[in-house]
Amino acid sequence: MQQATNDLMASSGQPLLPPTEALRRGFQFEGTDPIGRALAVACATSGASAAGASEIQQREGFFIGHLGLMIRYEDGSELSDMPATYQLPNAPDWFTGIANLHGLLVPVFDLASYLGIEHQPSAKPMLLVLGHGADAAGVLIDGLPLRLRFTPGDCAEGAPVPALLEACVHQTCWAAERTWMDLLVPVLLGQLSDELAATGQQPNHDRPFHV
Repeated sequence: MQQATNDLMASSGQPLLPPTEALRRGFQFEGTDPIGRALAVACATSGASAAGASEIQQREGFFIGHLGLMIRYEDGSELSDMPATYQLPNAPDWFTGIANLHGLLVPVFDLASYLGIEHQPSAKPMLLVLGHGADAAGVLIDGLPLRLRFTPGDCAEGAPVPALLEACVHQTCWAAERTWMDLLVPVLLGQLSDELAATGQQPNHDRPFHV
């Protein structure tokens, strides 16, 4: 910025001002002064860039079948290979079972089965743990997650959302050349918990599963 200012002053043929005199004159970008106009544009551009950077949002994106979903980084607690799971009798097929993660019993859900879609056959099944502590639950995802960046201007209004996820999606956005559904993790886990409870199942008989 300083070098650009010096170059502009030199090319204009106008004498350089002592710092104290320049400060007394203030930052006035009016009239036909080319240097003033150039500085005004530079300052405005710099401010716009800073404002744009502050609006950039980041999410952790992942696939379940053909669907692109994303969560806030603070809403995920762990990613791992698929652990052994222990099924409960008479549970719905979208409830994979219970996994023992570091001594914590975590319910595991298959969202593809829940939504009636197929997993990607070529993708490695992974377990993404949502939530933390006693409220944590795992979901099966297809392959590794990826980092997404977008701005409010990238929101995709009217993008289709599966009926079962309508209450769980905060917004849909365009990133990495496709649309993504921004999940409300507590709402999703609460919905799964309620539907599982309606079947007479509790993921952990020592404590109710809740969000």
